[in-house]
Amino acid sequence: MKKLPLLKANPGVNESAIRLLEHRFHFRMPPDMEHFYRQYNGATLPPHGYIDPEGCQLQFFHPIGVQYQEHILTINKLLEWQEMDGFIPMYYIPFCSDAAGDSYYIRVDEASYGKVYYIFDEFLDEFLEDPESQGFVANSFSEFLQQIRF
Repeated sequence: MKKLPLLKANPGVNESAIRLLEHRFHFRMPPDMEHFYRQYNGATLPPHGYIDPEGCQLQFFHPIGVQYQEHILTINKLLEWQEMDGFIPMYYIPFCSDAAGDSYYIRVDEASYGKVYYIFDEFLDEFLEDPESQGFVANSFSEFLQQIRF
């Protein structure tokens, strides 16, 4: 797994916090994502981290369970809101946000398990109609990390 130059990284999350999240929202985290979160429970990226040079700057990975910084919500809280809103299907798990406030999600259903997508909030309808052409980023969490450039 690619080692990222993280500006601030939180201590890794324990297995029970991961299982609690999975149980609460009825999914199984992909192993490569779990490995990352066992090392770093959320992290702030240094300036100028991009997946795509024309894309928006990545800012942080959301933590699980513990809100380390006031402005960075936990995956748990984001999924609670997602569940209440009902706009984004619950098989999309948010994990990373960019400077524009849009997010990267990992898909955890059988059809596209482990694939990473970018959801640009203003174009949510287009994304939901055709996620493969409107938001597909990587085939796995590891591939997503490999694509990050500084």
